[in-house]
Amino acid sequence: MDRVRAHYAGAPVEVEDSDGTTFTNTEEGWWANLRPSNTEPFLRLNLEAPDTPTMERVRDEILALVRQ
Repeated sequence: MDRVRAHYAGAPVEVEDSDGTTFTNTEEGWWANLRPSNTEPFLRLNLEAPDTPTMERVRDEILALVRQ
């Protein structure tokens, strides 16, 4: 999660640490929440965006950072 946080540092993204880490970009209208699962050894990613291309771009950015 540190890589994701560093990636968005200085960008127009607000970061909130509550129930995982939530990243909100009000300019592009998307938000993402990344948190450890309470029941499985996984990270959970929840994401909303105004359209499918934006959702896919942000999803792919975050997953690439997590998988590094």
